[in-house]
Amino acid sequence: MKKRGLTILIAALGVLCVVCGALLLQGNSAPVTAEPSPSSTVEATPSPAPAETPEPVSSQPETEEPYVSPIDFASLQAQNQDIYGWLRIPGTEFDFPLVQRQGDDSFYLTHDSDGNESSAGAIFTESAYNSTTMEDPVTVAYGHQMHAGTMFGKLQETYSQEDALEDYGEVIVYLPEKELHYQVFAAVPYDNRHILYNYDCTDSRRFNAFLNSIYEVREIGAQFASGVTVSTDDKVLVLSTCLAGNSQRRYLVLAVCQAEIE
Repeated sequence: MKKRGLTILIAALGVLCVVCGALLLQGNSAPVTAEPSPSSTVEATPSPAPAETPEPVSSQPETEEPYVSPIDFASLQAQNQDIYGWLRIPGTEFDFPLVQRQGDDSFYLTHDSDGNESSAGAIFTESAYNSTTMEDPVTVAYGHQMHAGTMFGKLQETYSQEDALEDYGEVIVYLPEKELHYQVFAAVPYDNRHILYNYDCTDSRRFNAFLNSIYEVREIGAQFASGVTVSTDDKVLVLSTCLAGNSQRRYLVLAVCQAEIE
C-alpha cells in the first residue's frame, strides 16, 4: 500500500515537472511581429533639385542724355543777356541770335545783337507780347529789310522763288534747353497792322481770325505750302520785315512748330 502511494506521488511530480518546463519554454520564445503588407509600404520620393534663381532685372529706366544745344549760349549771354535764342533756316544765310529787351521793345530797331548802336538792328521779339520760351500761340520775330541783304534783307527774295517753301521749308529755333523745328506754310505780302495787338491769339477765335487773314491774301507773291495743316492748337512763328519797295507794308513768312527736341 505504501509502495502504491509512492508511485502515485512520483508520477504527480513528473507531470508537474513537464508542465513547468512547458511554461518555461513558452516564456522564453521570441514574440511574433506582423509582416508589413505591400499596400502599407511607402517608397521615398526623391526631392527635386532647387531651381536656379534668375538674376534680378533692374526696373530702373535708362537715363536719357540731357539736351545739349549746338549754340554756345553761355558765351553769347556773357556778351549780352538779352540773347535768348538762335534762329536758323537751313540752306540760307539766315542764322541769327534772337534778342528781347525787357521794357523797351524798340531798342533792337537801332541796336545789334551785342547791344551796340546799329542801323541794321537785330532779329528781335517784343516783351510786351511774347515770352522768351517760344510757348506762345504766335511769336513774331522782327528784322529790318536791309538793302545790303543783312538781317531780313533777303527774306522776300528767298521766299518768292519757285519751290522756296519746299527748299527752305524748315526753320529752327534753338534755346538753351531745347530746339524747335518749324515748317513754313505761308509767305505773303501783308498790311502793316500790328499782328499781336490786333489779334489776341491766346483766344482761339482771334487766332483763327488771324490765320484766315493770311489765307485770304491773293496778291502776287503770296505762296502757300500744300499738305501743311495749321490749327489753333499749334504754335506759329512769324518772321516779319518791310515789303520790298513799300516800307508801309510787311512781308511775312509763317511757320508751324512740328517738333521739339529737349
